[in-house]
Amino acid sequence: MNKNKNEEERILFFSAHPDDEIAGAGGVMLKTLKEGGAVRMVLCVDPAEPRLDVSAETERAQRLNEFENVAKQIGAETSYLGLAHYPTLSYETILPCVKELREFKPSVVILLQEGDYHTEHQMIARIVKRAVWHAGRSAFPECGVPHRTPSLWEAEGDRPLTDPNHFVDISDFADEKRNLFLLYGSQQARKNLADASLGLNAFRGIMYKKGKFAEGFKTTTFFYG
Repeated sequence: MNKNKNEEERILFFSAHPDDEIAGAGGVMLKTLKEGGAVRMVLCVDPAEPRLDVSAETERAQRLNEFENVAKQIGAETSYLGLAHYPTLSYETILPCVKELREFKPSVVILLQEGDYHTEHQMIARIVKRAVWHAGRSAFPECGVPHRTPSLWEAEGDRPLTDPNHFVDISDFADEKRNLFLLYGSQQARKNLADASLGLNAFRGIMYKKGKFAEGFKTTTFFYG
């Protein structure tokens, strides 16, 4: 993300739930798209969940619709894996992610940090980290041609990173990021995620001198051998 022009920047965001991608890297995705890059949002887990006031089927339909509307609003591609809740680390969960990686060929993979509070955020992080490594190997030809992603960024979701090492100034995109949260009305009605996320972004920007708002990440460069 240090390029002046991001025409070659290709961001692949793997999320457990609709809205994770906006919380963790909404500003970075908006910045990348504005500068000519490409973004694909991969929703990993089936959002169906029975609640006291809505059926699992209705919850799924509503949240998938919100996810697609957000992607359309910013001009991002989408993909939906539909993994069961609390997915385990296995070829059944890793290989669909390998296929996404090899098809999109990202320059950067972003996900919510493995140290996040939500168990499914942790699980998706573990699965995708293994997928990034496997995607670069000469194996699993059914998933496409191997692709080696240069770096992976862990983002902040429901818990701040304890050791962020990379920050992106998103001051020019903070208002738009807030508006994207509002498109996730089903979740925003339950908890003011927009204020929570942008509050953290304001803290990062001010404390790390990265503008009025900044998104923080922990970056990893992969050695494939």
